[in-house]
Amino acid sequence: MYGLLDDVLGHDFVWRDITWRERAPVLTVEPLQAGEPAGQVHTLPITPGAFLGVRVLQPGEESAGTYCTGYAQAKTDGPGFTHLPCPSSALVPKGKQCPTCLARDEFAPIHRVHLGAQMTPAALDYVNLEHFLYIATFPDATSKVGTASLHSNPRRLDDQAVATATIIARAQTGIIVRQLEDFVSRDANLSQFKHASTKYRSWVNPLTPAEIKSAHYMAVEAATWALEDAADTISGFQPLAEPWVPSLAMGRAYASLRAENPEPLYAYPSLTEGEHGFYVTGGTGKFLTAHTGDPEETFLVNTATLSNKACASVGGLIHQESSEPRLF
Repeated sequence: MYGLLDDVLGHDFVWRDITWRERAPVLTVEPLQAGEPAGQVHTLPITPGAFLGVRVLQPGEESAGTYCTGYAQAKTDGPGFTHLPCPSSALVPKGKQCPTCLARDEFAPIHRVHLGAQMTPAALDYVNLEHFLYIATFPDATSKVGTASLHSNPRRLDDQAVATATIIARAQTGIIVRQLEDFVSRDANLSQFKHASTKYRSWVNPLTPAEIKSAHYMAVEAATWALEDAADTISGFQPLAEPWVPSLAMGRAYASLRAENPEPLYAYPSLTEGEHGFYVTGGTGKFLTAHTGDPEETFLVNTATLSNKACASVGGLIHQESSEPRLF
């Protein structure tokens, strides 16, 4: 058994996020010191069989609440962004950022850059990277159109908890890809958003594989036709048809969507109340596949409900106790 950063984290911390790096899930947390976020984020790899224990601090407890995520600042030594902590360690009643950090954020305007949003020269270096347009379909057979940069492919789709996805275009810049996104969204009647809560519900109550496959096929076809029309007014892109493939770390999640002998995933109670502990076997997006000792009884944990909340570790937060073979 070994603890990960137990001495650094102490007992209380802010749960920041679960993201995917090199096709495997990682947890980012920020220690609480003297009742406030410490300003230093730590990354904890989630390995197969790792035990994760957590409790959300409740109203009335010291440091309880949801904290501002801080803001992104464009790098000056190459395309990309650096995350900086909120200077006032602000609590936020809704959303992810306090007004000050939202105003300072140099990444947020990217979503409106094709509409004339002003950006710093360093941020424009990122915008000018090659970008990709994709169609993602979820287990409830709904689909969305989205974008990924050269540096975030396939990580962007790994983070989305999709049932299936196809990259349908390569664009020379981020401005062009967002013009295409708006065009396809309008012309093919595809949303650009899908809330984590509805994604989660779709994963624990999926439609049949045939229904998901059919819905994705129709969405990709509609988007492809839209791209043909877009070519009359938008240049600088190339149509593609590249399927996204789940990673090994997503194996248990996608076993629930198999056409033959699917292995259902059970819903897990909300993490926002009480103590929780389980063995993680993988996941998809912000959802973890896990069990409490019997791998045959696997459930899906929605960690999106923990984002930016003050928490306490239960049993060392995350440590390896299992002899399960390493699959990713």
